[in-house]
Amino acid sequence: MRLLRMLAALAATGALVFAGTAPASAASDLPNFQIGIQLIDNGYEIGQMQMTPFATFGGGCSDWAGDPNSFDPDGARVLLMPAPRGRLGDRDLRLGIQVQDRNGSETGPVQWTAWASQGGSMSPDAFDTNYFDPDRVRVCLETRTMPAAIDLYDLRVSIKTVDLGGRDQNGYRQYTPWLYDGGGFSPWAYDSNAFDPDGFSIGLEVY
Repeated sequence: MRLLRMLAALAATGALVFAGTAPASAASDLPNFQIGIQLIDNGYEIGQMQMTPFATFGGGCSDWAGDPNSFDPDGARVLLMPAPRGRLGDRDLRLGIQVQDRNGSETGPVQWTAWASQGGSMSPDAFDTNYFDPDRVRVCLETRTMPAAIDLYDLRVSIKTVDLGGRDQNGYRQYTPWLYDGGGFSPWAYDSNAFDPDGFSIGLEVY
């Protein structure tokens, strides 16, 4: 089914050609979108979802997300949200994630995925400055002009939590639905004991 859908998308964008003809450059017909992050504590205390600006507005970082008391969340999920109208067009993109502790006094650097035109990737793990129990997280979306002759047919986002300063990598990476299928929430991502992770990684998967 996904192969048939991809072939249909190729045909619709003019990228599916017969032998002896040159492939035409085409912009993505994916919806414009934004991404968000939400944190949870104790299995039921859910903080406010924080969203980036939309991709066609250049992207940017979300506000900081925390659990309801903004202290040591246990897990996170991401949201891939298509716009009700508008297309991504010729925008390349990458995703970032950043964490902080102690009301911003311990803020780590943004960690980025590879660009969509490079195939996407998982970001390196993002930590605060002491690699221990951050309180808040935000996600970022950066865009640029898509390099020539590269078309984007679908994408999804993922989130993972890690512990013990990154030594515990046994939590499951959790994925949103594909953007072409309407996007949506990922399941909640936890480290191996579902308690106070030290770091977070975001992922961008494309084809």
